[in-house]
Amino acid sequence: MILSRRYVLGGGLALACLPRHASAAQPLTPADWLSGWLAAFNDPGGATYPDFVRRNIPNLAPYLEEDLGVREASGGLVLLRSEQTAPREITAWVRDRNWDRFSKVVLSIGDNTIDDLSFTGAPAPPSFAVRRMGEAEALRALRRKLRAEAAAGRFSGSVLVAKGDQLLLREAYGAQDAGNMRAVIPATRFCIGSAGKMFTAVGVLQLVQAGRLSLADTIAMRLPNYPDTPLARSVTVRHLLTHTGGTGDFFGPDYDMHESALRTPSDFVRLFGRRDPLFPPGSRWGYSNFGFILLGAILEQVSGQSWDAYLQQNVFSPAGMTATSAVASPEETAEPLNGAAQTGLKPLPYYVGLPAGGGYSTVDDLHRFALALQQDTLLDPTHRRILTTPVIPAGSARWSLGLRIAMRNGEPCFGHGGSAPGVNADFAVYPRAGYAIITLCNRGHPHALNVAEFVGTRLPIA
Repeated sequence: MILSRRYVLGGGLALACLPRHASAAQPLTPADWLSGWLAAFNDPGGATYPDFVRRNIPNLAPYLEEDLGVREASGGLVLLRSEQTAPREITAWVRDRNWDRFSKVVLSIGDNTIDDLSFTGAPAPPSFAVRRMGEAEALRALRRKLRAEAAAGRFSGSVLVAKGDQLLLREAYGAQDAGNMRAVIPATRFCIGSAGKMFTAVGVLQLVQAGRLSLADTIAMRLPNYPDTPLARSVTVRHLLTHTGGTGDFFGPDYDMHESALRTPSDFVRLFGRRDPLFPPGSRWGYSNFGFILLGAILEQVSGQSWDAYLQQNVFSPAGMTATSAVASPEETAEPLNGAAQTGLKPLPYYVGLPAGGGYSTVDDLHRFALALQQDTLLDPTHRRILTTPVIPAGSARWSLGLRIAMRNGEPCFGHGGSAPGVNADFAVYPRAGYAIITLCNRGHPHALNVAEFVGTRLPIA
């Protein structure tokens, strides 16, 4: 798995969380359900929330460990405001207690239950502001925060902050494994999840730069063995790089049933290649793991090499990235850990890298990648600008031909994140100020993202 499901819960609350006035004659209001859910989620002992999930929403039990990790990272939620947005729906805006993170929670109410609960990021309210600091002060604040989170068992990972080629902070915290037998060091390898899409995008743009591939080429033009479908005839390389092809995801029952046999891009094409576009190609943005599998297949077809061999020769080696690869080496790679420290971390299997992500790297190698991009080692200036210039709105950010372009406290940055159970990574380059911030964590979303945003919103701007 290379990109975690969107953090979505659903179902009803355990009886212990229901308001005292609830009865069969007085059905619960949406506000009652919100109050009960929030009380369960915020339970400091961590026991109430698992209880209501297991008793009332067993279909979401597989995601319980992820949800406990999110609860632990947040420190609980503070309700800012709520409103009933439909007859059986209530929307709430909340803030993490531990971090400067805001979210929107939408509860869809059924018959004596919560049918669905979505939990997505939200912009900070206009009245909220983070103060920009001097460089030394911002780094001291980051160290204090990291030490506090690690001491509480809420963070294990590596963090690097650099300005150009000057290292400002390179530190590691916590354990590589659930048994606390191996401490994380700065050179520890972590699964980087979908952040590996950056490498595939660079590889494809190298072929465009060399004239061996065009952004206007369709899937059908470059993959002659792909089924003859409307998707293949209409989706272009540009669509795939910008997540505008409607190619969707591949996670679900079919993937679960055939996971052990899905090892190459061709394997994925055989299983998923006859699907129709989810929306007219080019009409809007829709994040697509399958789209980057197809880019990997195109990269293989055009280059005559396997996607990972191509990246090793043309991306990792030129950038000096000696610790980056598609597969784990357990003796030097952190275990993905699921759950929360208070309820017990559980090790997960090592993921296998794909063109859509899931490979392994270190903070040092990703810093080398940042430098190689900025120094035009991997792409010429024209194609580096194509990689780093936004072209389409994508939720609260924008997307280029391969990267996410966001604003953090008014300062633009480009990069990519990655998440899966037991995995969270964030890679961000601030081109105006010259900073690169890289956070790798063997805990799930948003453990690394919180750290990256904390320091990214406090460092001085250009």
